[in-house]
Amino acid sequence: MSGVSTLGQALRQIEHLNSQQVLFSDLSGQLASGKKTQFYSGLGTDALTSVRSRTEISSISVYKDNITRADTTISLTLTSISEFQEQSRKFSSTLIGLVQQGSHQTGQDVRYDDPATPEIEDTIFGNTSSDVDADLKSVFDHAENLFGFLGELLNTQEGDRYLLAGADSSQKPFSDTGTLEASLNTLIVSWKDGTITTEELIADITDGTALAGNPDALTDSVIGFSSSLSNGTAGNVFVRADDSSEFKYTTLANENSLRNMMVALAVMKNENLPPVVDVYENGVYPGVADENGAPGVTAEEQQANFYQLFDAMVKIVSKSIDEVDQIRFRMETVRAQMNETKQSHVNQENLLLNTVSSVEDVDINEVSVRITTLKTQLEASYSVTSLIQGLSLVRFL
Repeated sequence: MSGVSTLGQALRQIEHLNSQQVLFSDLSGQLASGKKTQFYSGLGTDALTSVRSRTEISSISVYKDNITRADTTISLTLTSISEFQEQSRKFSSTLIGLVQQGSHQTGQDVRYDDPATPEIEDTIFGNTSSDVDADLKSVFDHAENLFGFLGELLNTQEGDRYLLAGADSSQKPFSDTGTLEASLNTLIVSWKDGTITTEELIADITDGTALAGNPDALTDSVIGFSSSLSNGTAGNVFVRADDSSEFKYTTLANENSLRNMMVALAVMKNENLPPVVDVYENGVYPGVADENGAPGVTAEEQQANFYQLFDAMVKIVSKSIDEVDQIRFRMETVRAQMNETKQSHVNQENLLLNTVSSVEDVDINEVSVRITTLKTQLEASYSVTSLIQGLSLVRFL
């Protein structure tokens, strides 16, 4: 019995089965990955859209990371500045709370009655002790402790970067080298011996530059700020927020509000500042004072000069506290601008992601239905193929 040739049908059926198997494999891959294809070439004309969108998403991601890092730096800086301001407020309360009555020394008043006159003078010229009372000592002690603490805040770090050093972030912005104390020692001694007046002393303390012709000015380098801060070469800190925008968020340790606060503390903690009035330990006047107080002929004048300096420091501290608000406002403004830009990036990124999804992603439900349908077709094709392969003239008839 001769068989009936079914070669042509078989070849066509095999080709059909292969194409169905390839399609089944593609659909299975789409179902597993959620993507139309694993290669850009498989996207056809949409490949260019996908590439461009992904490139923009990558750029946006870099800008978002820049803003996030800058925001972290600003947050840490604001924390330090806020603590600096809060501690300064507490010191200001200590200064304001000191009642400026009496010499604030623990000894007895030294009075003098001129024997050449018949009248009995009751003029006070000094005190028998240089030790200050508890109220004034608390001011000096507070200044001593706070000077070191605020100095540490000026040197706040993020990793190995100093936050208040400008672009020169590897250089420590503030160091207590002892130069400031030595300079103040010289100025205060000159003030006490009458070489300079109280007004001149205050001018030396508040003058931050020798360029104005004052050789005794407390410059930034004298105070202890780094060379780059002192000579103005520290540079600014910027964040690149998008293709055309940069935001400056520089805060330097030697900004006036921070600098002046450190100077005021240095004055109030200086060991040569007390006593308030001259000291005659044996209580005898006239004579050579055992220790000099503020300048003046009488204890009243000495006390007036001392508290003139004291009040000047109170004003410096109060002004410094107010000016710190300007730093905080400036940084918060930059922070708000950065976050606004970041939100714009997020919105743009979402649009681009939607574009990429529309080009690359598949509808999982649609793919599932197509796989089910194709599976049914494949099973039917296999059955037909099996029948054809076993077909003979007897079965055909």
